[in-house]
Amino acid sequence: MAASRYNTTNAEKDKSATREKSKYPHKPNEDFETETNYISSGANKRDRNETIKGFITLTGSHITKAELQIKLANYHQDSPIKATITNTVPYFLEQAQQAINYISLAMNRVEAFTMPSYKQATIELLEDMYQYVDRALHAFDYPNEALLFPYKVCHPKFFSPPLKQDLVIEFCIQDVYIACNIYALDYNFLKHGAKAGSDNQHSFVTYKDKPVMILEEVKTQTQSPTLTELKGTLKLVLEWCQTYKQMLLQIEV
Repeated sequence: MAASRYNTTNAEKDKSATREKSKYPHKPNEDFETETNYISSGANKRDRNETIKGFITLTGSHITKAELQIKLANYHQDSPIKATITNTVPYFLEQAQQAINYISLAMNRVEAFTMPSYKQATIELLEDMYQYVDRALHAFDYPNEALLFPYKVCHPKFFSPPLKQDLVIEFCIQDVYIACNIYALDYNFLKHGAKAGSDNQHSFVTYKDKPVMILEEVKTQTQSPTLTELKGTLKLVLEWCQTYKQMLLQIEV
């Protein structure tokens, strides 16, 4: 009876995570700590030739503030591009929200546990905890391609002033890093005589249902102290779950 009461299938866990997501609307949560990280594509902070420099402020699952200065060789060479994110229109990081949802499910599972004296029920609690925490950890892996350019559309209004249609700036999480990817696009490359596949220096993709040429692509990242600490804590929880489960399995009742 214990197994039927406490065992939860993977499909049910995914549904639970989806339901849990509805509790957290896409807005910054004041309960989370705020951290500010400097970001740069140069070799060091004093590199004057860096393509990207600035800072981003992370609060929970959102970038609530950012100021970037971007210099691209093949795009608006006359002056650096300035892009700003403010708290009024924060940038949503779906991976962070997924991790938050799974951590919340793990905490809810512990709070709802009422049978600590039952060996099988406790083992199943530890198994469920392990799965939720493991999924929270994997949420910080490099995101699915569907969440990135060119499959996901970059909304210019996330930035102030709004980005031009031929410039894409996106953020994502990669392990314990906040990654920033920038793409300068040419929608009129066919008019300029270029053909997809004929230019070895540039890539061609379909974006917003239109063929575009990527004039320039820049990627950089900055390590997040919060993500680094959280990853270490979650790994420790996984070890505890495994250790206590093995201890219980060795106990004869």
